[in-house]
This record gives sequence, structure tokens and C-alpha cells, in this order.
Amino acid sequence: MAKTKSGGATDGSAPYSVSAIGIGRSGAGYVDGLLRTGEIEDVLMDSRARVAALVIDTGEDDLLRVKGYAAGLSQRLEEQGIPAEHFQFQSISLAESGGHLSRAEAKAMYAKASGDDQSGLEASLAAFVNHAEQSELPSRIMVCFNLAGGTGSGMAPDLTRHLAADILKKDIPVFGVGQLPHSGDGDVPASLYAGLSEIDGMTGGQSKDQNNPFTGGFFVVNTEHSWQRLTSYTETGVPAVRDRIRQEVTNKFAQDSFMRYAVRDSGLEMAHMLQAADESNRSGKWMYYNLAKFTHPGVQVLPGEALSKWRKVIEQWIDHLDDFSGLNKEFRTNHADVHMHAPREIGVDRLQDKLAQRLKDSFLTAEDSSIQIDHHEFFDHLTSYADILLPGLTSTDLVCFADAKGAYDKLSKAKQKQCN
Repeated sequence: MAKTKSGGATDGSAPYSVSAIGIGRSGAGYVDGLLRTGEIEDVLMDSRARVAALVIDTGEDDLLRVKGYAAGLSQRLEEQGIPAEHFQFQSISLAESGGHLSRAEAKAMYAKASGDDQSGLEASLAAFVNHAEQSELPSRIMVCFNLAGGTGSGMAPDLTRHLAADILKKDIPVFGVGQLPHSGDGDVPASLYAGLSEIDGMTGGQSKDQNNPFTGGFFVVNTEHSWQRLTSYTETGVPAVRDRIRQEVTNKFAQDSFMRYAVRDSGLEMAHMLQAADESNRSGKWMYYNLAKFTHPGVQVLPGEALSKWRKVIEQWIDHLDDFSGLNKEFRTNHADVHMHAPREIGVDRLQDKLAQRLKDSFLTAEDSSIQIDHHEFFDHLTSYADILLPGLTSTDLVCFADAKGAYDKLSKAKQKQCN
């Protein structure tokens, strides 16, 4: 059966102000994805809205793009007559590290910066929160990072604890947005096990004794399906250049798509999933976000070819949902929210039926389950995809959790400390 949409557990049908903190390269990608959505400009046209964005990294290189997007947004707001004080952007480079940080090194760097006035971290966090709390609309704060990285995975838990315990004064829900690695990143790293375990403990999955700073919930972002779709049938070009571009396109598409989902319909679509997560009665309120890509420009099917071929390819990649979900075969939930993006003339009803059946077969309980599928018109045939959201996730539902634990268990005690 289809579940009726609602405003979720917060404020009925009211629009939301969304603010975001991005940590590390991936976190910065989510923030610039937020700043590039047309919807965020629509939100800011409401005089009651306030949007804050903060990016934190260990060097300047990965901050340049998001700084550019922030400047562009500020200019567009000025052109539309929206007061500058409605939007705030800040960026912090904690150090020029010159290389990858372990989780332990990132935590140490964060601890040092939070106690050092000259770093600007405390002042920036306070300014970020103050701006978000000025919104007269209901607000949400997202903390975005890579679950397998060193900088983001190491700093994000500590920052979120600090945010919830010491800085926030108003009852604003804080959401985690953690991106999983995909197979193109190489072997599953041991740091992923440490990162998932820490988040699990914080959110109540392993311990009921701790206050959960991710008060709104925790989204786990799966990029494997999108990676597989992009890399299939594309073997031309210089390997190193090709792989770098593949990585950038996969990550950016996932980050942009998630943020478009987060602000769609002034945040009400996300509220619907939050209600489903509440009703799942699973500890920690983890939610699964899968960017399932079905067609990609110039890959497998070309512009101008028959619609029947486009449908066949899309159906083929719908059949791959469980193959590239990153979820254990035993995982089941009682609801799915789906936002399908495809041109109407491709035969959306048929594709939605196919998608609904695949979800029922692979992820939903046999009884008392529901699916909400919305179609969003896409401008051409070159790209079709779906945002798929499932409530009731736990760390052990992820295939990579066991793989990462295996890698962690093989490390020496000294190297395990670098992951923790």
C-alpha cells in the first residue's frame, strides 16, 4: 500500500531551513551540492529563513570549489534582492597536512583546534549555530563526511558531540550524512569499521547509556550502484585519467543528488522518511540512501536509439538494485521512499512497477510494508536514476561492516589505535 505523505515528526507542512557542516573532501562536496540547488534559493526567498554553511578541512585545495559556489550563491541572492544576512558561509583550514590523516590524527587535530582560539574553530562553530538558530522556520543541521576517510570520519563524531552538548541552545535536530566507499576505492579499509562502530555507539546501536548527538537521525549514503553504472562499458582513455574522472563524477553526483533530495519540496520529502524511521522502532534511527543510476550519457545506449532499448537498459539496472545495494541479503524493512527521475515518454508507469516489484522482492517485509514512489520529470533520455530511501538500517546490515572488521582485526594493536 502507499503511505500518505506528511510533514513528519517536526512541524507539519511548514518549510524548513537547512544548514550544513562539511568535514573533509566529501563533506565539502555535500555542502557545495547544497549551495548549488535551486531549491536553497527558493527557501531563502522566505524572509523567515536562515541558511548557514561551514566547511572544515586540513588544507585549502578541497575548499576552493565550495568557496566559489558560495560566492556565486551570494551574488545570485543579491541580484534577487534577498538580504545578505539570510545566508552565511564559512570555511576553515585547520592545517596544511600534506597528506592523508588517520582517524586518530584527525581527532587529535580537532581537539587541539577546539582548544586554540587562533584556529578560529570555536568562533566559527558558534557563528554557524547562531545563524541557524535565528531562523524563524524550523531548522535542520546536517554534518556531512566520508565514513571511510580519516579527516571526516575522525572529526565528525567529536564535532557533533561538541555541537549538541556545548553550542546548540535551541532544539534543532542534527543529522549525520555518512558516505560509504565504493568498490572503485579499493579494498574496504579498517578505518571504516572503526568509524561505523563509533557512530553505532553514539546513536545507541551498541550502547543505550550515551546521549545521541545525531538527534535527527543518521543517513548512510551508498554510491556503489552509481559507480557500477558509470564504469560499465567505459574502458577507453588513459586509465589514470579515466579512473580519476569516474571517481569525481560518482562522488559528486551522489552528493548533489542527496542534497537535492534533502531540500526538495522545502524539506517535506525528507520529513516523510523521518516519520518512517520513527515508526521503524530501530535504535539510532539510521536511514539508507541509495543513488541508483539506470542510464548514463554515452554508456551502453546512445541518444537517438529506440525507446525500447532505453527501457531495456533501465530495467536491466533496476534488476541490479540488490547486487549493488551494499546490504546483506537478510536485511528487510517495512517501507521505501523512492524518487524516480526519468523522462515521461520513456514509459514511467512500467518502470515504476518494475522498481516497486524489485524493492518488494529484495528489501521489504512480506507483510505490512509500503512503498511511496514519486516521479520527477527529467529533461532528456541521457540520464535516469532514483533516490531510494529505506528506514531501519543498522551497521551490521552493511556488507562492508564485516569486511572492514576483518581488515581491522588483521592490524597490529598500534595500527588499530590509528583507526580509533
